[in-house]
Amino acid sequence: MKKTPFLILILIFLIIQKGYSCICWEKIDSELFKGLIERSDFVFVGEAVRNVGFHNQRNNQLDQEGIGYNVLFKVDSVIKGKLKSQEVIIDQDNDGSCAQTFKIGKKYIVFGIDYKKHWRYEETIKEEMEYKKESYEDLTQFDFYTSLKNEYPIINTNYCSSFLKKKHILEFLK
Repeated sequence: MKKTPFLILILIFLIIQKGYSCICWEKIDSELFKGLIERSDFVFVGEAVRNVGFHNQRNNQLDQEGIGYNVLFKVDSVIKGKLKSQEVIIDQDNDGSCAQTFKIGKKYIVFGIDYKKHWRYEETIKEEMEYKKESYEDLTQFDFYTSLKNEYPIINTNYCSSFLKKKHILEFLK
């Protein structure tokens, strides 16, 4: 059997496959930020403090490495929305490869959505309870957030909606 036709077919298949990477913005300007503000429930400037979630060993390891995905943020200033606390939890479990890597101790401008408002909160609680009955799993990430919902607002964001705090980006928000 000749390998050439087989290799050509593989190459054609690879060429026509769609990529699923996170491509955010062609141009960063005031129009982009105007749209981000309109689509966001919350816009704030804050600092990534530490990793959160029910996997303590993983959180500790990421904290030691100085990075995080689901993190506790200390809010410095609020641009949009009303936050009940000066600390919020950023959740990115639904974002997969589009999750933002936060550097612990760095300041960010965050455009986020309300976890309860956009992720079918009540339905998800019911689904989680059914899942736990069937699988006997003790605790899930969602349970962890549910237990903290009165203590911290939970905000969802991703790679395309969080920016390192830099002067030129702050200028676009005026």
